[in-house]
Amino acid sequence: RRRRNLFFLLGVSPGRQEEGDSDRTAEWIMSSAWPVLKMWLWVLPSLLLLSLHQAEAQGTCRSVAAADVVFLVDGSSSIGRFNFQEVRRFMEGVATPLASSVGRGAVRFGTVQYSDTSREEFNFDKYENGTELLSAIRNLNYKGGNTRTGAGLKYVADNFFSRGGLRDVPKVTILITDGKSQDSVDQPSQKLRSLGVKVFAVGVKNADRRELGQVASEPREDFTFYVGDFKILSSLLPLVAPRVCTSAGGTYIGDGSTELFSGPSNLQFSRETFDSLQFRWLPAGGPVIGYKIQYTPLSGLGQPITSELEEVTVRALETSYVARGLKSATEYLVTVIAQYPNSVGESVSGKSRTKSLPGVSNLRVARVGYFTLSLSWDPPSSRPQGYRLTYGPRGRPDPQLDERSLPADSTSVDLEGLEPDTDYTLTLHPLYPRSTAALATATARTLRLEGVQQLSVQTASARSVLVQWRGVGGATGYRLVWGPFTGREVDRQDVAAGTESYTLTNLQPDTEYIVTVITLYDDTEGPATTARFKIERSEQQTLRTFTIGPSTIRVTWNLIRSAQGYRLEWRRAAGGETQRQSFSTSTNSYEIRGLQPGTEYVITLYTLYEGREVATPATTSPTVEQPVGSVSNLRVVESVGSTVRVGW
Repeated sequence: RRRRNLFFLLGVSPGRQEEGDSDRTAEWIMSSAWPVLKMWLWVLPSLLLLSLHQAEAQGTCRSVAAADVVFLVDGSSSIGRFNFQEVRRFMEGVATPLASSVGRGAVRFGTVQYSDTSREEFNFDKYENGTELLSAIRNLNYKGGNTRTGAGLKYVADNFFSRGGLRDVPKVTILITDGKSQDSVDQPSQKLRSLGVKVFAVGVKNADRRELGQVASEPREDFTFYVGDFKILSSLLPLVAPRVCTSAGGTYIGDGSTELFSGPSNLQFSRETFDSLQFRWLPAGGPVIGYKIQYTPLSGLGQPITSELEEVTVRALETSYVARGLKSATEYLVTVIAQYPNSVGESVSGKSRTKSLPGVSNLRVARVGYFTLSLSWDPPSSRPQGYRLTYGPRGRPDPQLDERSLPADSTSVDLEGLEPDTDYTLTLHPLYPRSTAALATATARTLRLEGVQQLSVQTASARSVLVQWRGVGGATGYRLVWGPFTGREVDRQDVAAGTESYTLTNLQPDTEYIVTVITLYDDTEGPATTARFKIERSEQQTLRTFTIGPSTIRVTWNLIRSAQGYRLEWRRAAGGETQRQSFSTSTNSYEIRGLQPGTEYVITLYTLYEGREVATPATTSPTVEQPVGSVSNLRVVESVGSTVRVGW
């Protein structure tokens, strides 16, 4: 009665009924009472509707300084114009208690109607008094279309509560919908709540209750409402209007002067450690006897893990608390609920994340190989139970990464069996009983497999050649494969690491061969280097040297018809810089000048063919030890008959 609810008591009786009068009673009901009952069956629905309109009677919201409130209204075709009138009436009922506080610097209202698209009916700056606001709500036009609640939530977040336009005041959004959204509401509602907006979800008729819970703020039961028909939508006003008032920072005074006290507010986190959260709040109004504090970890998708919910009660004078024994690097939802002598009051919620335990430091790559990587690190200050190392080529999905478990005293690890010339990402996880430490990540690239360099082939005899190359550091050996260029039969030979030449024998003259040198890395073949060669049968090159002075050596060679040129190289036998000179196909001699007297030289002629060259070395040739002068003044002294006498 205090809430102005109407109670009806209907009784029908012919008077005191004696035993055996049941037949007369039935006869009396059919003849006399039935008309009265029919009348009441017709009148009762009207009286019930009257009682619902009585339930719409509103109180006032006092002590509210400033707030931003947005109605997000479903305008889809399933509602219809007639039911949309009930939606407007409900909106007016929510706004009326706050109407006296509407102003540019005080309480501001905005409204968005959505279906296929979102339509802004009015923004925060449109109306500066409650009379204009309520008139605008009563005159909203019905939109029609599909139900895209997710897009509507995103529109409100982006256009009403964007970072640039945020005021440091309570923020409220009230969703009113009659169906299941045709797009996702999860991400848009999370974004809205992350901006500090309290989201109410009011569902009617075919609304999806699970989806309402996804949209609403925590605790869900305080921000989610549902009725089965638009005709009784306004019956939710006694529940919704007071909560909107307190969420806006006010105190709700009902029609019967019953005060609904404002709950705790302004929940703030002052200190986070790896296993605790310290927070405080502003006290609730009224005769508070204590506060119930609930905290629960959130999953990776932001959902509370209810099986791990913790709950404590503190005294009414307490306005701060330290939650201990938490998991590190974990986001927690904290709710503070006011307790009254005979009821539970409003609540305030917030989220914060515990810090990570210190991880390892100075994670570094100590050694890089073709198929191996060696890691080292400095252990964390708190001794872990062990380590988990995950690694794999960069970009590989997490489920496909390799994993190693390491003991607690480890400070290094060798990884083998890796791919050469590949970028790797390596992540080290220190392991603790309930907590997660900071991860340490390093990247490294394995060495690229290399082939031999400077591969050359020199004719050694009429049926053999000398293959030479420059080796590769880290190789475990070399594999030579050779055979006729146009044939299928090949020979092969493996030689040890450090070898840089090999003689191929039993070759056929006038036959083109191909030889390949492959670098070996244990059981893996590296890049191959190839050369072609041919032993000429009819034209054998010969290199001759003549010492013609203390610093000059004359070199001659044969002209080969198939040659495309010649290159002469020489250097001191004791070592030194190699000098070279190239010649055309018509040149077959050269004088090497400027040599050191009394010095042996190594001289090599390269006969150049198409795609290959053949080296012909010469024996080491010493220059003249000392200079020898030439004679002078050669002359005929006397000539007699067949005798000539000369002098010099």
